[in-house]
Amino acid sequence: MMRKKRFYQRGVLFAAVVAAASVSGCGNAAKDAPSSVNGAESEPDGSQDPAKNGQSPFGKEQGEGGEGQDGKPFYAGMSMSQTPDVSELLQGSLDMKDFRDKWVYYDEYDCYGLEYIVYCDNPADPVKECMNIYVPAAYMNADGTINEKGTVNGYTAATAPIIYQNGIGGYAEADASKISARNSDYIKQGYIFVSPASRGKETQSEDGTYIGKSPAGLVDLKAGIRFLKANDAEMAGDANKIISIGTSAGGAMSALLASTGNAKDYDSYLREIGAVMDQSDDVYAAAGNYIEYMADVIMATAADPNAMQRPEYDQTYNNSRSGENGESTDFEKAVSKQMASGYVDYINSLKLVDTKTGEPLTLGEDGRSGRFYQYMVQKVEDAATVYLNKLSEGSLDVPYTLNDCLSWDGSSAKITSLDDYLADYNPRMKSVMAFDNLEMNEKSGENLEFGDETHQYLHFDSYMPDVLEKLKTDYPEEYSKYAEGYDAVIGDKALAERKKLLNPLNYIGSDSVDTAEHIRIRVGTQDADTALSVSAVLALSLENKTDADVDYALVWNQGHGNADYDGELLQWIDKICKE
Repeated sequence: MMRKKRFYQRGVLFAAVVAAASVSGCGNAAKDAPSSVNGAESEPDGSQDPAKNGQSPFGKEQGEGGEGQDGKPFYAGMSMSQTPDVSELLQGSLDMKDFRDKWVYYDEYDCYGLEYIVYCDNPADPVKECMNIYVPAAYMNADGTINEKGTVNGYTAATAPIIYQNGIGGYAEADASKISARNSDYIKQGYIFVSPASRGKETQSEDGTYIGKSPAGLVDLKAGIRFLKANDAEMAGDANKIISIGTSAGGAMSALLASTGNAKDYDSYLREIGAVMDQSDDVYAAAGNYIEYMADVIMATAADPNAMQRPEYDQTYNNSRSGENGESTDFEKAVSKQMASGYVDYINSLKLVDTKTGEPLTLGEDGRSGRFYQYMVQKVEDAATVYLNKLSEGSLDVPYTLNDCLSWDGSSAKITSLDDYLADYNPRMKSVMAFDNLEMNEKSGENLEFGDETHQYLHFDSYMPDVLEKLKTDYPEEYSKYAEGYDAVIGDKALAERKKLLNPLNYIGSDSVDTAEHIRIRVGTQDADTALSVSAVLALSLENKTDADVDYALVWNQGHGNADYDGELLQWIDKICKE
């Protein structure tokens, strides 16, 4: 299925038949070795004379570049950020020509920065609806205009891709990141680096109204993309090559950008904040590691975060980040069993197909048989095989001891079963319910995300009412405690819309959206924040229903937000942008 896309090239509208997408999720491992850059040569025409030693060519003081952690590059995760004062914001115009004299030269990174530019005309919170833009110095003239002759790594101001990296974590509001050691490899590669701020679950107006609940964060990111496309002729970089990158909930947002391009469902929200409505908000690509997204049945993994986990492996949990450790109650185990059973039905209802073999990917009633089960086993084994081969080749300098669940014959890895893998290598880290908290409080970022203007948090899992009804006789006390709260989910049309807008599966394959052309998904095999099957369902849905180029893999021995090998993200970007 081909999809129509609108391309904006230097301010001119073109019609084309293309696909563009990219999923951004997890941040990578923040390794030491940056990819090589083929020089940053520029050919000054007399106007190219950037200021040095912290001075902009306009006599402005250089801004502070943000500190990296351990001095390591950070390709795909959250970067260092800084909340600006309102007085620092560049607003009042959506035309970047009006801010040519605001570019600042950063000597340490050899780039120009335009910081805290508001990307919509009626922002709900301008401090959270602004962006920072950083451009390799080779592409800029001293007067703030484009130098068409400068080149970096084979790119020019007209061809350089635009990295659109959000800093969202846990559906919280995000600041615009400053240029730093953690993100400067983008500049070295010849890319444009854009960091958008966005509203989040805790954002409030002055009167205490919540203005950042779903879908506000996603709407802000879409508005930022429209702003960049509207200013394509004014800034360096190809607005047809915007690549979305995010980690954790930011990965969810990136997946949504990749799968909901130009969907009309978001138009009213975009108009409300004064987004540029005559531009498109689809992206060329998205890349990331951890992907989390909202869906009713997918939230069955709330009770079963390690995919098709059996109840007997659901007795204890250990969440080192929150400090919560414990044993599930009998009631929680009963809930988990019900949800796990429902998850089998859900997987089979998707009618997924293995694109390599054409075979239907179904799951047996026991959750431990069928082609979908075999598919997940193969993905885990593939991850271990890649990792152990890299170790054997000497490209990884880390000690590793084989887990009991894993065998290695020198060329390929095998696991005994997913049960052994989960018990030995990737145990449960969250209590039941993992996302829609039974107590419904601030401990769940998702409960907070699905609140509304006046409620800080709300239940959202519409499957729990049925589960509680089934358990009513055996657990009357728990039923009386929790049923009313979950019952409120039923019939709440506004909540249903907020959930719909944050679930890419509602849009993948729709003729009314423009899906990204390239999607790269990486998830660590030790990431227990959600089920590995969640990312698999996303990847398979994209493969089955769109023409997107989907690059999906698990990465062995990596946890939440750390799932990539040195330089591979940058190699992928170059591959899709130079093809």
